[in-house]
Amino acid sequence: MNYQPVDRLPVVDLEPLEELAMKQWRTEGLPQGVDHIRFLGMSELVQTGGVRVQPIPKFEEKILSEEEEYFSQVTELGATVRRRKDAPNTFYGHTDFPIKTRKDWEEYRKRLNPADSAQRLEGILEPGNVKRLNASADPVGLGFFPYFFRFGFYTMGMEGFLTAFYEEEDLIHEMFEQAASVLTANLQMILENVNIDFAHFCEDLAGTHGPLVSPAIYDKFWAPHQKPILKILKEAGVRVICMWSAGRFEELIPTMMDHGFNCTWPVERNAGMNPIDLRRRFGRGLLLGGGISLRALIEGPEAIDSEIEELMPLIEEGGFIPALDDMVPLECPFSHYRHMVERLKAIRLG
Repeated sequence: MNYQPVDRLPVVDLEPLEELAMKQWRTEGLPQGVDHIRFLGMSELVQTGGVRVQPIPKFEEKILSEEEEYFSQVTELGATVRRRKDAPNTFYGHTDFPIKTRKDWEEYRKRLNPADSAQRLEGILEPGNVKRLNASADPVGLGFFPYFFRFGFYTMGMEGFLTAFYEEEDLIHEMFEQAASVLTANLQMILENVNIDFAHFCEDLAGTHGPLVSPAIYDKFWAPHQKPILKILKEAGVRVICMWSAGRFEELIPTMMDHGFNCTWPVERNAGMNPIDLRRRFGRGLLLGGGISLRALIEGPEAIDSEIEELMPLIEEGGFIPALDDMVPLECPFSHYRHMVERLKAIRLG
């Protein structure tokens, strides 16, 4: 990511695997009790555990109802989600939200006290964990989850959140300001104890056909509240500051770069995002990760090889880590994923 000479690529996951896909892979050659990263000899991005907008006290994560295959559960953020019984760690849609009115927000914000950061970071700053992170030979990352967009969507619902940018501007500013105060307090405590190599902000700012907010909206509502966060990261020497978002959001990238981001992943090909086009448009100042389409992975080795070959000029230039651009689904055989990993591991540079 620094455009320095290297002998080989880091081969990493930038996206998680669907729980059902992992179960299927256990029947296709992935041994029980071993994660795919170690079994395939991949590189690892070590996560601290995250900087979170977490209510204190948390909402009780109680089950509200059950069906044959699904159940509905309240999350720690207070939203209601639908989950599969055979993959309970993945949710399949929100059905209710804790913030519907300003009164709801006034009650909710009482749970977002920056002074409670020690509780939010319980475990992360435990001495043994800090020692492990600081001794890591692999890059150590800090994930902001949920960040502003996800926080608004998870607590208000997509329709209520997006219309509030026009109908309740003060409410959105208040929500982002409070979220930023929690994130900043968390961030400062982590940086005082842990050496961080990269940060990634977990948003979902776009769909397949374009961004869900305009550059003007992004600049108006994000800039004043995230500026202190990005400043702290830069002053701490964090070199890679990444916007994580699926979908096509090219229109937002110039504004994001103006704010201080210098990286984006997973560069979703199905949404029309192409790492070669992004490098041509934004230059070496925009670092990239991802860009290998899930479609190619499902199709098989020939399609995978073709896509990697297309990306070779960017791989050789640097500032780019090729990786899968989406969550691995049940439709992807383990043999196809293994082929991609082995093909990337075989690339030698310099």
